[in-house]
Amino acid sequence: MKPNSFEIRVNDRTFNYEKSTITGKELLILIGLNHSTDYEILFKLVGKEFEPIQLDEVVDLADPRIETFFIKPYPSVVIEVDDEIYPIAHIFMTPTEILTLAGIDADKHYLKQILEAREITYKNDKAHVIAMHHKMKFVSCKIGNTTVS
Repeated sequence: MKPNSFEIRVNDRTFNYEKSTITGKELLILIGLNHSTDYEILFKLVGKEFEPIQLDEVVDLADPRIETFFIKPYPSVVIEVDDEIYPIAHIFMTPTEILTLAGIDADKHYLKQILEAREITYKNDKAHVIAMHHKMKFVSCKIGNTTVS
């Protein structure tokens, strides 16, 4: 961690941020969630309950009472797997978790993410953590036999 950066915990993951204050929208961008209206942003002070943060609300990261941040997708946030729609409950998911959500055997399939002009394969990285966005598209691919003749 750099001397003048702040360590921020979001959904049990740690991120570093250079400034002493952050808005809700900046927090979403920091963790890779650019679709700011799809998520509820909460923070917790030591000894208190979670409280909501608005997109333009400023939080002072130097406040020692800040314990953690929690971000969750609104129920309307969905992803597409093999042309089927699934609501998501977590902002970070692995390819294995996405396949399981879609009822697909992760031991026999791997996941590809479909972007506008390219594909990202998670064949060799089933534990990769993906920041989930509304309407992300994925396809499952059957793992072929790797027998040697």
